[in-house]
Amino acid sequence: MNTLPGKKPEQSALIRAITRLMPSNCLLCDDQVEWQHGLCKECWGTLPRNTTSCRVCALPLTGGRLCGACQTHPSALDKVVAPMIYRQPVDRIVCELKYRERLSWARTAAELIVEIIRQRDEAMPDFLVPVPMTLRAVRRRGFNQSAYIARLVGRRLRIKTRGGIIVKHRETERQSNLSYRERQSNLRGAFEVLKRPVGQSIVLIDDVVTTGSTANELARVLKKAGAAEVSAWAFARTPDKI
Repeated sequence: MNTLPGKKPEQSALIRAITRLMPSNCLLCDDQVEWQHGLCKECWGTLPRNTTSCRVCALPLTGGRLCGACQTHPSALDKVVAPMIYRQPVDRIVCELKYRERLSWARTAAELIVEIIRQRDEAMPDFLVPVPMTLRAVRRRGFNQSAYIARLVGRRLRIKTRGGIIVKHRETERQSNLSYRERQSNLRGAFEVLKRPVGQSIVLIDDVVTTGSTANELARVLKKAGAAEVSAWAFARTPDKI
């Protein structure tokens, strides 16, 4: 194995990882010098911000009120915070992180989450929990992108990350193609709490909230196990109705 002179293999791997997480050029255009959070000033200005949204699920709305879905089907989640809307170029960012393993995007996602949390002066939870994947899915992809984002957010906000508190032990269908009742049935029994979070406040970390059903089921299961509060922080929220 080739390593840098005087460096152990694990040190060389760490250096490579740090280099990947700290690019000098814009991650989107690869032309201009990085200005903020991995992006140049021009690309930064193209990000679709989720400035007005549902008070609970963060669905983009014209006003900060409850969306129809949250009024009809109250969520187990206390709140969802998502600074971006899932459309270009945010969709590209997420896809490159998840399917091309461009881990630099995890830093961008984490920094934007941290930024909005600080701007809104959100209450800090007892710990963060990345939205879990099945072991089979992690092996297939090679990593859990939500876990990367959670660790980076946790470091910046000095919050512990506890990835092993709840696991997903069953594969599920894509939620976006299902009705409300089908989504509930699809997720029922998919998650298992390994350590009861009695009286604790938890924030779930994810890359994108689509239908919101996964985070809602996680919140339901965690609260049933004793959690006092469960919210979710995600990089982006889809603009589609739940």
